[in-house]
Amino acid sequence: MAVATELLRARAAGVRAARQGDALSANPYRPAAATARERMLWRAWLTGYETVRPMRIDYSG
Repeated sequence: MAVATELLRARAAGVRAARQGDALSANPYRPAAATARERMLWRAWLTGYETVRPMRIDYSG
């Protein structure tokens, strides 16, 4: 499978997980993985997730 296809599928999986209400920790990829491929897939999944459920930042403190 081409890397671009994998990235698109990982992003779509992140969107799907967010819409289902899954926790952010449901990401099947690791941010500290040994391979750049898995780190890129982690980021793609996270990007998809955050399009539906953005991380809120509290600037009041």
